[in-house]
Amino acid sequence: MHTNLQGGKIIKRLIVVSIILFAVIFLLFGYSHNTTSSSVNNSTDVHVLIYDGTGTMESSVTGIENCLDELNNASSNKHFNYSTTVEINSNTLSGYDVLIIPGGDASQYLANSKIDSTAIKQFVSSGKGYLGICAGAYAATNYVDDYYSGWGLEPDVNAKNVNYEGNLSISTTSFGSKIINNSEITIFHENGPALYTNNTQNIISTFADNNTGYEGYADMVGESYGSGRVLLSGSHPEMTPKNPELLANMILWLSKVN
Repeated sequence: MHTNLQGGKIIKRLIVVSIILFAVIFLLFGYSHNTTSSSVNNSTDVHVLIYDGTGTMESSVTGIENCLDELNNASSNKHFNYSTTVEINSNTLSGYDVLIIPGGDASQYLANSKIDSTAIKQFVSSGKGYLGICAGAYAATNYVDDYYSGWGLEPDVNAKNVNYEGNLSISTTSFGSKIINNSEITIFHENGPALYTNNTQNIISTFADNNTGYEGYADMVGESYGSGRVLLSGSHPEMTPKNPELLANMILWLSKVN
């Protein structure tokens, strides 16, 4: 009888110990799971669509991809999920935060039946972002003097046609300091537009030298379109001397992370 009582006590102790161990394991698992979830929630994941169809300059597309790869490899809390497309419409835009139209031939962009400008406007006005670089900037302006009308994603911005290839200096405005960390930087330019607008508060940077023949004109302009944002850049942050950090800041501003 005494032996049975002892055995019963041992069993009870084993049950208690098992319950305690189970509780500890549960708490540890729960803590680990919450920590992991918190880490994921603190990360920035931006979905970027890059146009790579008719009229694009492949060095510009490749430069953008290389910059985004470099940024993804360097950062643990910012990740740019990107894809390319040869067609832009409401279906191809679905699920993305920012559309990038790279350097190339703006006249081909405007004439391309595979680019639905109405879909682009709806995409941006719904709260998304548009980044136009060089030809992508020409195409999105209101008007390119003496040449053609653009899509009007920045309806107050017009452009002068520039014939210059090489490095130039740009000066940052107070508004542009949100995107460009330096007061003046060197950037590559390949016949991109010299931009001008009456809404000077939207100017991000201006030509600091006269290499283009348009010193003082805007190189970058950013403003709202509906609930979204548009940023036009005459110059190429993605080409040598490439500036991945600047490209990242552009995308993050457009996606309203910055």
